[in-house]
Amino acid sequence: MNILLDTNILIPFEDTGRILDPRLAELRRLVDELGFRLYIHPAQFDDINRDRDAERREIFFSRIRQYASIPNPPELSDDERERYGWRQTRDNDRVDNLLLHAVARGAAYILISEDNGIRTKGYRAGIQERVYRLDQALELLARQGRPRDFQVPYGIRDRYLYEFDVHSPFFDSLREGYGSFNTWYERSALVHRRCWSIADDSGHELHAVCIYKAEVSPVVTNDGQQLNGRVLKLCTIKVGEAIQGKKIGERLLFTAFKYAAENGFDWVYVHTDSARHGHLIALCSDYGFQLIGEYAGDEVYAKPMRPGLLGEPESALDYAIQYYPHYRSAPSVGSHLVPIKPAYHEDLFPDISDLSGGLFANDPSMLGPQSNTIKKAYICNANTDAIKPGDLLFFFRTADRRSVQVVGVVETAVRTDDINLAMSMVAKRTVYSRSQLSKLLTAGKRGALVILFRLVRYIEPITAPTLEASGVRGPYQTIRRVDAAIFDSGRVNQ
Repeated sequence: MNILLDTNILIPFEDTGRILDPRLAELRRLVDELGFRLYIHPAQFDDINRDRDAERREIFFSRIRQYASIPNPPELSDDERERYGWRQTRDNDRVDNLLLHAVARGAAYILISEDNGIRTKGYRAGIQERVYRLDQALELLARQGRPRDFQVPYGIRDRYLYEFDVHSPFFDSLREGYGSFNTWYERSALVHRRCWSIADDSGHELHAVCIYKAEVSPVVTNDGQQLNGRVLKLCTIKVGEAIQGKKIGERLLFTAFKYAAENGFDWVYVHTDSARHGHLIALCSDYGFQLIGEYAGDEVYAKPMRPGLLGEPESALDYAIQYYPHYRSAPSVGSHLVPIKPAYHEDLFPDISDLSGGLFANDPSMLGPQSNTIKKAYICNANTDAIKPGDLLFFFRTADRRSVQVVGVVETAVRTDDINLAMSMVAKRTVYSRSQLSKLLTAGKRGALVILFRLVRYIEPITAPTLEASGVRGPYQTIRRVDAAIFDSGRVNQ
């Protein structure tokens, strides 16, 4: 696997004047162990030339030459840049664009960068699944080799704020960012404010929290913008360092969206500081939050929970992003019945798993990180090439339940037998090892069909007899086109 490093990764990698970040040491070790290769882009020499310290510049030039440089990197035309939707007002932009263009063209499988702007550009170009933060890259590489024995905290509970000690180290970063945090927290606890939380076995030591508040038509910006109707404010979202990268943030957002949809909220919004919480902004933006202004030094991001509040997006996928968890169902949108074995169904869709209502419903050891994601991956050997972005997926659980309870919206579908491409696409969404994925890719004559999709909602079960009465007859062994109208009875607040 060819891995391209952004300059903001290279500089601390080769800075001999400070202690090496242990994550960078781990990256180097894993790359060497797996036989992969780290690359730079020739344009990055321009980044280094901007350093005014001549001695430091020469030292860095002498060290950077140990990396392989992408040979004959693809040029980026103005037309391509406009199609990607990338700005280029400074030389920094030019270098960033060339790195991303190299990934888009296939000169490298992934780009590792800590730059929020690069990740935003990757999203605009549709290659966001191949732009990795350092922590995400370590997760990807670790799964390529030996299996990892790590169990992610899973069970979310609705708790009162006063059940947790505000003086806990978990809240230290919030106190650093907001000097009056303790006062605000204690005041909120007095009025019995609640939160969605993940805690240790004792229930007292927090791992993750989302503090929420219901409001009615609040004014949310300095210039007086108002969100009309019932509004859910996500006051504080934090995931502890020990479980970051395990998709707990998505799990908390999924909980908030479900709560808002089922309780008739019109909007969800957050206040945040882009300089300190870039990852939270990127996560929220991926589910329809939009910047609407500022309030008391923070940026305000709001998401519509009722279709039509912000107009009608052109594509079905954009509709599903903007109005998540609602989706577009129309004759122009493809619908597919997707058979899935019970074991995979249990893993991907925990809320309707056999464990969800049992003794171990809140046991974090029972489920992996792919259970926490909204953005998921499904890999099969179906021969269809008809699946397009924005299409609907109705997952049919085979063998035992023989019913449909899950609706997803397709982000992309790619047929491939390239293990590196497939791994880079799905690694943020699954815990497949390299060997497991390799078996899937080689099981069919045409490679595997990798479908990236968003879980949008659970519905009341549509059973096999109901499907057959509607003309969809078994056996249910491969993906097939279906009429979405069959599932009308299962929809809630579409």
